[in-house]
Amino acid sequence: MKFDGFWRRLAGFPRDYYRLFGSGVFMHSMYSQRYFKTKFLQWLSLPHYILIGEGRGFRPNPFFDPAYFERQSGTSRFLDYLEKQPLWRHPASEFFDSRWYIDKYSAYLATSENPLQHFWLKGFDRGYDPSPRFDMQFFLRAIARDRADRKDYAYEYLCQDNRDMPLNIAELEQRQFDFYASIELQILKKTIEPKRRFLVFLQSGRDFIPEYAYGTAIFDTLINYYDTSTRTSDEIQYVFRQKGSKATAVRKILEVCPDVLLGYDSVLLLDDDIVISQNQIETLFMTHEEHGLDLLQASLTESSECFFPVLKQPFAGKGLRPISAVEIMMPLISRRALRECGWVFKEGISGWCIDTLLSAEVRKRFGDTIGLLADVICLHVRAVDTSAGRFYKFLRQNGIEPTVEAGKIAMKFALNDKMSAVHFLDDRVSGSHSA
Repeated sequence: MKFDGFWRRLAGFPRDYYRLFGSGVFMHSMYSQRYFKTKFLQWLSLPHYILIGEGRGFRPNPFFDPAYFERQSGTSRFLDYLEKQPLWRHPASEFFDSRWYIDKYSAYLATSENPLQHFWLKGFDRGYDPSPRFDMQFFLRAIARDRADRKDYAYEYLCQDNRDMPLNIAELEQRQFDFYASIELQILKKTIEPKRRFLVFLQSGRDFIPEYAYGTAIFDTLINYYDTSTRTSDEIQYVFRQKGSKATAVRKILEVCPDVLLGYDSVLLLDDDIVISQNQIETLFMTHEEHGLDLLQASLTESSECFFPVLKQPFAGKGLRPISAVEIMMPLISRRALRECGWVFKEGISGWCIDTLLSAEVRKRFGDTIGLLADVICLHVRAVDTSAGRFYKFLRQNGIEPTVEAGKIAMKFALNDKMSAVHFLDDRVSGSHSA
């Protein structure tokens, strides 16, 4: 039976090839990349699809799924869908609802114009939604915002084997809600009252007590373990454990026991792979207090990895430099900024773009009270591996894609979070003292 079907496809091959080639909706290069693992065989893509791929449910376009369409209409033929108007009452895939698209954009379609062709050739770049669930603005501005060819990325994004991705802000926020709801805060140690005026919050994934927590430090220390670690110490005032990210940890503590963070004049939110000394930390706290800053960050060595290049030496320069934003790995935040802007930690799980939003909200409320203390130079030890890193694997296992989260925040709050967005302001830092 399958052999007979092949001969029928072969007999109709010249006609099918000519019409599909001219349709403008078959993605030769991406088909080749997905099914041949190279783009150099794209000349073979359309013949393969007609003779073999269509019958196997291979995707000629991210918005047409032969297997899905066959379940709805009784045929898997892409050409039938393109040319036979009665078939347009069936959705072409879970991402493209033909009848809904025709109804929504009827003013822009000719009577005999195939809805998917119209969408792909005209509506995609105009931001038309292909289905009620698929928010095209969310896709263009959040999911594929950094991609040179967004149609290629649509194929890559939608044709994943185990695809379970959000297609609108509501779906992403539901995943974030579910992730956060699963987090349980365990308080392993909590001092009765703050001993000092400043606090170092350390996000750690290992049983370790930092050297800067010992001796006569002018700050208290809180360790938040995101794994199974349980180590405590007399030198550590707070030890918490909760599975998640720094963003979710700060959010949870602000909700469950806000006095822990808001009981201090300022808090340094530190990752455990930042090499910094007790003296450097104290310099940061003293500088924050002297200049009435709401956000402050140390600079990084030239070899350190970070997102915003201006934070690294030698570009960071010397002295206290007014800057537009800080990065999530080690911001020092004032009490009033944490009290009034702490809600930003609810906007994401991964932490991506949270720092940009926090900085924007601080500037909106308090003016240019953000600084980079370039004379304090720290080392960021671990490389950021967004593909295979344990943290990023953990997020994706829970349906969280950091780049999409960042895109959502940038879209929702009209932010520019590109590398060039963080810049030095002028030669002095202005602002009033923190409350």
